[in-house]
Amino acid sequence: MLRLRSILLLPCAFRCTPLPNEENILKLKPMNYIVLNQRKTATRGFTLIELLVVIAIIAILAALLLPALAAAKRKAKLATCQSNFHQIYIACSAYANDYNDYYPICTTGGANSGGKFNQLSFVDYTEYFYRNATTANTPIPAPGIIPNSPYDCVGYLYETKAIGNGKCAFCPGFPPTSQHSVEYYSNPTTISTGPPSSAFSDGTFNVQDSMLYNPRLIDAWDTGTSPAPSYNIGRAFPKTSSVWSETPTAPNTPGGSHLFATDFLSSADNTVSTFSPGYFAHYPAQGFDVLFTDGSVRFVQSPPAFLMVAQGQLPTSAGSQTSNEAYDQFFNYLENGN
Repeated sequence: MLRLRSILLLPCAFRCTPLPNEENILKLKPMNYIVLNQRKTATRGFTLIELLVVIAIIAILAALLLPALAAAKRKAKLATCQSNFHQIYIACSAYANDYNDYYPICTTGGANSGGKFNQLSFVDYTEYFYRNATTANTPIPAPGIIPNSPYDCVGYLYETKAIGNGKCAFCPGFPPTSQHSVEYYSNPTTISTGPPSSAFSDGTFNVQDSMLYNPRLIDAWDTGTSPAPSYNIGRAFPKTSSVWSETPTAPNTPGGSHLFATDFLSSADNTVSTFSPGYFAHYPAQGFDVLFTDGSVRFVQSPPAFLMVAQGQLPTSAGSQTSNEAYDQFFNYLENGN
């Protein structure tokens, strides 16, 4: 080793040109230094600033994407709701072919006592699907004709197997905790009565779907003339062949295509309407899915109709003439779309 090192250093002593690899040999570093330096390089992580920058970028991207994803989800629910309305209309038409031209009838309410039907003393009665069950969280009878049927309105379509499992009677726009969502009636199976908290004042349990079905009245307006009453709460479209022209006493005339069904406005009885989540099926959109008597379905954004609901001008008092008149005006706005 000494001889080799002497030979390599000799040219430098006599100011000769260094050998080709002399500089590299002289600059070699101890092995322990190289190993430690490699360990330091391998274990280096993010600095705090770098980590904060990454988090900020992710937060910005999330803020941009989440509203778009939420909007896409609402549009998907809206499309499903419109598809449900199409299925309901087709099923109603098929039902009428087998039942003397009658659409599914309404038997709820005191005005329908004594064998009467389709007397809508309260527009909200058109939401009833199944009535007068005595226990909570109990599956309703399987589809099939039942003597003294507890079904009503759209529920008759389920009873006659015209709408399959019945889910199309419930709009996906309502949250699972709403009594107008299919999830509310899915314990233990779809369709079951609601939870114990849903019991009515008489101790019964009812299944309520998410639409006002065939809710138009022949004449909702009480003019105060004799003989009383001067209004007619009979259904305007009991049959497929029904022809109806509303009385001119209404403050806003109906449109050319008449309303056959629309989104239910979820609220407790004897309360006023409000624009809030769980109340509007398609909140925060300021509009309503509407099924018309010609079978078409449109999402109607009517400012006067929206303001009626948002400003509490749509009372929900059972048997109230004021409520029927308010609903009639609301339906006229939806038919006109303005």
